Amino acid sequence: MIDLESEQNIGPQGLASVTLTLRWTDGRARHEDHLHFEKFSVFHAQDSFPDGLAEHIRDMQEGESISARFAAGEITGIWDPSLSLVTSPSAFDRHFLRGLEIHPHSGRFYPRGFFHDTGGIVRQQTVPARITALDGERMSIDLNHPLSCYDLMVELHIDQLLNDPDLGAGRTSNCLDQLFFSAGLKAKLSSGEFIDFGDDDNGMGRLDPCSDDLFYQQPRFVQHLDRTALQTVNELYRRLIDDESDVLDLMASHDSHIEGISLRSLHVLGMNDDELSSNKLAATFTVHDLNHEQELPYINECLDAVICTASVEYLTDPLAVFAEVKRVLRPTGVFIITFSNRWFPTKAIRIWKELHEFERVGMICQWMEKSGFTGLHTFSSHGMPRPEDDPYINEMQLSDPVHAVWGTKQDHSTSSKR
Repeated sequence: MIDLESEQNIGPQGLASVTLTLRWTDGRARHEDHLHFEKFSVFHAQDSFPDGLAEHIRDMQEGESISARFAAGEITGIWDPSLSLVTSPSAFDRHFLRGLEIHPHSGRFYPRGFFHDTGGIVRQQTVPARITALDGERMSIDLNHPLSCYDLMVELHIDQLLNDPDLGAGRTSNCLDQLFFSAGLKAKLSSGEFIDFGDDDNGMGRLDPCSDDLFYQQPRFVQHLDRTALQTVNELYRRLIDDESDVLDLMASHDSHIEGISLRSLHVLGMNDDELSSNKLAATFTVHDLNHEQELPYINECLDAVICTASVEYLTDPLAVFAEVKRVLRPTGVFIITFSNRWFPTKAIRIWKELHEFERVGMICQWMEKSGFTGLHTFSSHGMPRPEDDPYINEMQLSDPVHAVWGTKQDHSTSSKR
């Protein structure tokens, strides 16, 4: 409840550190997206936030949350059939980016400039448009907001009240626009057809085709994400993995980021003997190259959870690996994949760097669906401040984003955490 009398309310001219959360479903998965703002202006929010939220923000206190549900199109604009265009595939400018030839794919999003001279679109437009159908003669393009067809739940949480006066620091572009548009890029096609992400034989190739044994021969003992991002990963694992679980860390290293869970056992599988043997929580460790041999060295239905942290982009045959994960999971077992926007560029699959980061979430979600996992969920977190003692603080002020996709071997509602 909101205390209207408290002197600690944020007030009409106040600044606060806040986190916005968006929850929605596209029928295939439930999605949860977080966007943090270090300096949020109430004055600006009064004009840009919809009814149901704006009128209550000034009365909120530190630690409080407020949420509201919105029908499809209520915030984003109702889906407009006139913004769904049909044209020839030749209308896609494959040489829009100088020096590169880009091929269109059904279900993918591209800056509208790729479709210039179609339906009044000009080259300078960068807002994404989606190809919804494509064959040799016809190409369908949807210019509507990616979330225009979905009911939305929006929550605002006051993380901390700031003593600084509002001198315009928080008056940036619409916070909800930033939260909504990118999140919609992971939505499935409304037709139900699989998206052509370009994850074919060519897209799953890598710049460095040499054996992974050579690349991972020397131990690194580094964290691939900053401390704040790793805390988010750990919190997610604690939320999804039950105590007394048998867990496999896939493509693992010296740290599995599962502190605070009372596991029955942890098994780690990766590429470097020194890194794996240094994992203090591991009961067993196995050196195994999943790009050479997808079969996992474990018996059927022996694990309660499988995690894969900041590594899925290196799998050249993910569907085969996902099938193996499903085999070794017990009924109701959970498979959790987390990743960010940092990777070894020569070892990641080619398509990874070509996709928007939220499209990568959609691609992994589709891999899960194709592999027979159910109860699919996604999670994203952006905008948290980078730790002040982080070595990259002078280059990047924000913490590394965190994305996650998870699903179960079969849908259920018995888990205490999920």
